[in-house]
Amino acid sequence: MPSVVSDIVDAYIFRRLHARIQFLLLLRRPDSPLGNTWQSIHEQVEPGETALEAAERALVSATGLSVVEAYSADFINQVYDHTRDAIVLAPVFAFAVAAGPLRLGPEFADHAWCEREEATSRLLWAGQRWAVRHIEEIIGFGGADAEFYRIR
Repeated sequence: MPSVVSDIVDAYIFRRLHARIQFLLLLRRPDSPLGNTWQSIHEQVEPGETALEAAERALVSATGLSVVEAYSADFINQVYDHTRDAIVLAPVFAFAVAAGPLRLGPEFADHAWCEREEATSRLLWAGQRWAVRHIEEIIGFGGADAEFYRIR
């Protein structure tokens, strides 16, 4: 019987630019797991670390950007990991970031700021596409609804 674990997090980075929401997608290096695919940020949670801390650490490590606002995206991404016969549940976070230079981490070859349609067309998994749509519709433009999801 597969186990159920929650030891990873997903982080979606967005910015507000000219009354539009753009998502940062990262292209994994060809020689890395899932090479040549566009991704948000996925990261292992370290011992003693909260899910939010892991997501922020991964964001800074992968991009060098600074978080302006942090949100729970009210979504748990789920995948089956055949290597450990486990159903993996990953809490999803959304981060608005400040403008600044981007410094890609070593596992990434390129990046793109994409509006919703382009972002969803580049992402592989339905859960990733759903997260982008949800973040734009509920959180991206701010307002009273977004405040329910704000962590800080």
